[in-house]
Amino acid sequence: MKRLIPFVLTLGLAMVACDSSSSTHAPAEEEEKQATAAHVVVPVDYSLGRAMNKRLGKGINLGNAWDSHSYWNCGTLQYDPDRKSSDTVIYKANGIEYPMFLPSYDAKYDNNIPAVQYNYGCDDYLDGGWGNAIKDEYFKFLKDAGFNSVRIPVRWQHNSDPVTHKVNPDRLAGVKEDVKLAIDMGLAVIVSFHWYYEISFFATNRNKFPALYEAEKEHFAAIWTEVATAFKEFPDTMLVWDVLNEPTMSQPRDLNEVLTTGYNAIRSVDPNKTIMFESYQYAKFSALDVLELPKDGNIIYSGHYYDPYEYSHQGHSTACVGDAAYANTASEDMKNYVKTAMKLYPDINGGFIPMNVGEFGVSGGPDDRCGGDGPSEAKKALWAKKTIEAAEYWNMSWVYWGFVAVGGFEAYDKSNGRWYSGFPAAFGL
Repeated sequence: MKRLIPFVLTLGLAMVACDSSSSTHAPAEEEEKQATAAHVVVPVDYSLGRAMNKRLGKGINLGNAWDSHSYWNCGTLQYDPDRKSSDTVIYKANGIEYPMFLPSYDAKYDNNIPAVQYNYGCDDYLDGGWGNAIKDEYFKFLKDAGFNSVRIPVRWQHNSDPVTHKVNPDRLAGVKEDVKLAIDMGLAVIVSFHWYYEISFFATNRNKFPALYEAEKEHFAAIWTEVATAFKEFPDTMLVWDVLNEPTMSQPRDLNEVLTTGYNAIRSVDPNKTIMFESYQYAKFSALDVLELPKDGNIIYSGHYYDPYEYSHQGHSTACVGDAAYANTASEDMKNYVKTAMKLYPDINGGFIPMNVGEFGVSGGPDDRCGGDGPSEAKKALWAKKTIEAAEYWNMSWVYWGFVAVGGFEAYDKSNGRWYSGFPAAFGL
């Protein structure tokens, strides 16, 4: 979910898709050229990754649940409420001083870095922080509808211990329960590390905060080691790890260093599950060329697709103009993404690295922020249908954003118990 400019919301509100179109993190052109030039092309046998990608098939995101957060009931906060939102104070943990950022609309800190590190010690609302907890019955409903997989976004660092690096135990147990329910129902599962803004921020500012960047990588690795170990009981053929959702660090060097840290942590304890990679600029498909992916045949490249943003993100990061902004260039776009994949990541059997559309969708549901002047249900479904047709032509798996209550991007109206007009037919179900 995410191409939007996320913003910190209160009480009942939730985040939606992200907006890379307004990202200020575009790398220098010269560094992009150097990253591409430095890439060494080595054909890989992607048979394992391709088999898992086929199993994922048609999927849907269960977003705004385990990726939600809340910033209240944190006890005694160590800042002066009269300070400017961009001011910092210091939080000491494990001998390291951390800046604490006041939750605010200050885009300087990406709006999402909490005052108390990782919200440790705050009340934990688990998957109910935005009032959209995953219901047990969803899994049977989605399986019966014809889906092959679900993606469960998780804000793993939320309420984690900054000293021991341990994930909140209730969060770990709750996600495991949902993964088990999905797998028992015959649905493959992608679990993503969602909304880890801290690591992207400190990677982008590593020259200013070198110790904090190293500490964040240590936290990232420790969490993935704990999570991957805890989920080893699930079949390798039914669970995929998405290393880092929509990275926002500004340079390819930092992106690759962070992704390699997560990948190595997972592989150190779980050598057999498929691992999924996203690129920077909020998982831009076209940014595959800046990645240095491991020579591992059990991986998948995932991109998020919301083009054109002027149509898909009305009321979020673009103006409300309704169907006048409708366009869909997915057929040409996917062809171009595949050309890059064939060039940089060829398969020794022919073809290219397995590819997944990890998020795609259009606003316009009951949470329509355009007051009814956003995209129509019919055009929203048509855009989804054309995007899916383009992805499936190249044997890409896909995961729609999302199922219910994702800021108007949802395909199903849970309040009225109905699919939006054109769904689920747009999914080919």
